[in-house]
Amino acid sequence: MEISNKVPPVQNTAYVKKTTKAEAPSSPSNVAKGDKVNLSAGAQELQSAREAIRNMDDVDHEKVARIKAQIEAGTYKVDAENVAQKMLEESLLKDPE
Repeated sequence: MEISNKVPPVQNTAYVKKTTKAEAPSSPSNVAKGDKVNLSAGAQELQSAREAIRNMDDVDHEKVARIKAQIEAGTYKVDAENVAQKMLEESLLKDPE
């Protein structure tokens, strides 16, 4: 007997449901006409804010330029205590896996 990873297709017609035209998904002509959604002013403002956030640049170019200039000038200093504190805060915020 040869064992392989190939699995034959299962064709159990007792569990296969035949779709008829009456069961076909709704087409636009079957959808009730006159339905509409009205967003409140707050919801519209929230939607606008989300869109603005989506369109924002992911990089703060001014901050990058400022730090780059400090590094090139040799004046950039890393506060090790501040870095360690932020690392601890982030690790405490993450869910244990």
